[in-house]
Amino acid sequence: MTRFYLKIFFTFWLITAAIIVGTNIVVHWFDMTPDGNLQHNNEIGDDDPAKRLLFQMVGNAVNRNTRQLVQDLRSMPNWSTRFVYVIDKENRDLLDRPLPPGVMFLAPRLTAKHPFDKVQDRNRKLFGRYITLNDGNSVKLITISSGRDEGQDRDIIWELFLDNIWPLLLVSILVSGSACFFLARHFTRSINTLQRATQQIARGDLSVRIGNQFHGRKDEIAALGRDFDHMTERLEKAMQEQKRLIKDVSHELRTPLARLQIALALARQRSNGVVDNELDRIKQAADYLNDIITDILTLPVQGQDSWVLDDVLDLVSLLQTLMDNYHAEAYEKNINIRFKCTLDEALVATHGNMLVGVFENTLRNALLYTPANAEICVQLSETGDGEYYRVELMDQGPGVPAESLESIFQPFYRTDEARARESGGYGLGLAIAQRSVSLHQGRIWAENRPTGGLNLCILLPQIKNQ
Repeated sequence: MTRFYLKIFFTFWLITAAIIVGTNIVVHWFDMTPDGNLQHNNEIGDDDPAKRLLFQMVGNAVNRNTRQLVQDLRSMPNWSTRFVYVIDKENRDLLDRPLPPGVMFLAPRLTAKHPFDKVQDRNRKLFGRYITLNDGNSVKLITISSGRDEGQDRDIIWELFLDNIWPLLLVSILVSGSACFFLARHFTRSINTLQRATQQIARGDLSVRIGNQFHGRKDEIAALGRDFDHMTERLEKAMQEQKRLIKDVSHELRTPLARLQIALALARQRSNGVVDNELDRIKQAADYLNDIITDILTLPVQGQDSWVLDDVLDLVSLLQTLMDNYHAEAYEKNINIRFKCTLDEALVATHGNMLVGVFENTLRNALLYTPANAEICVQLSETGDGEYYRVELMDQGPGVPAESLESIFQPFYRTDEARARESGGYGLGLAIAQRSVSLHQGRIWAENRPTGGLNLCILLPQIKNQ
C-alpha cells in the first residue's frame, strides 16, 4: 500500500508543481502582460536582454514617483543594479553611484524630443529611455548588456524573474504538496482499511466490519465498505449455520449409534460365535462412524476472542510421553521414532488438552503413512528470535502433491494416494490440528522433504521462565 500511496502523492504533486512552474515560465517567456508587446517586439528585431529590461522598467516606472522608483531599485538584487542606472535632471544616479563612461555619453542624448536611444560601448550595448514620473520629475532609464567578458549569454530578465519568483514558487509547491499529501492519504487510508479487512477474512475471521470507519461518507468507497460488511455478514451467517448443522447432525447421530453398539454387544453375547465375523464388520463400521462424530464434535469452532489460554504445558514431556505411548505400534511396523531436542523444558500456554490432540493426530498420521523398516524423526527447537518453539515431525512416507500441501488442512480433504478411506483417515485430524494451533496463536504447515516423506512444522509461542 505504501507504493500506491507514494504513487498517488508524487503524481499529484509533480503535476501540480509542473503546472505552477510551467505557467509562470510561459507567462514570463511570452510576456503575457498588458504591455507584452514591448518585451518581444519582433518588428524591431533586437531582442537584447538589456533592451527588454529597459522596456519592462519603463512600463513599471511611469506609474511611480521618484521615491517609489528609488525603493524599487534598492529592492533589486545587488548583482542586477550594476546593469541599471536611473539619471535625474542633473545627470546624477538616484543611487548616488559613479556613472560609467557609456552611461555618461548616452544620458545627455536622451530628451523629451528624443526619448529613446542606444549606443555601443566597446563590447557592451546601452539602451536608454527618457520618461516623466507621476510626480512630474523626469528621469532617464539606462540599461547595460552584460558583455562578452561577463558572459554574453547572460539573460538579465530571466535571472531577475527567477530571483523574484522563487519564493512564490516555493510556497505554491509546498501548499500543493500538502494538499496532495492529505488527498493521497485520504484515498489510500480507505483502500488500506479494505485490505486489512480482506486479510482478516483470509485468516478465517468473518466477524470483521468496516462500515463504521466510513460513517458520514456518501462516496463510492463508503458504498463499497457497506457492501463489504453485507457480504461478510452473510458469509459469517452461512458458516455459523453450516457449523451448527454439522454439530446438530453429529449429536443426533450419536443416539442411534449408541443404541446400535448396545444391540451389537447383545447380539455378540447371544450368537455363541456363529456370526462373529459379520458382527465384527458391523462393529468396525460403527466404531468408524463413532470416531468421525467424535472428531466433528471435537473440532474447535470458537472465535479467537472467546478462547482463553489458561493452562501451561511442557512440550518436551508431552512429546516424550506420546512417543512412549506409540512405541508398541511403531515396533509392529519396525519403525524407529527418534526424538531430537536439546531443551530441558519448553513451556507453552494452552487450553485444556487441545495440544495433546494436535500432536496425537500428527504422530498417528506419521505412523500411518510411514512404511515398515523406516524412521520418524520428531525435532523440538527454538526459533532464531527466541519467541517460538518449533516442532517438526518428519516421516518417510509417500509425501503429498505440492498443490495439496495447503488443502490437507481443510476438513474432510483426502488426496488420492495417501488419504484414501482404506487407510483409515477421513480428513479431520489435520483440520483439528490447524484450528487448535491457530487458537494458540501459532502456525502449522506441511512441506515435502527432498529425501522423501512429509515434514509437518508447528510453531507455538513460548512462555518465558520467570
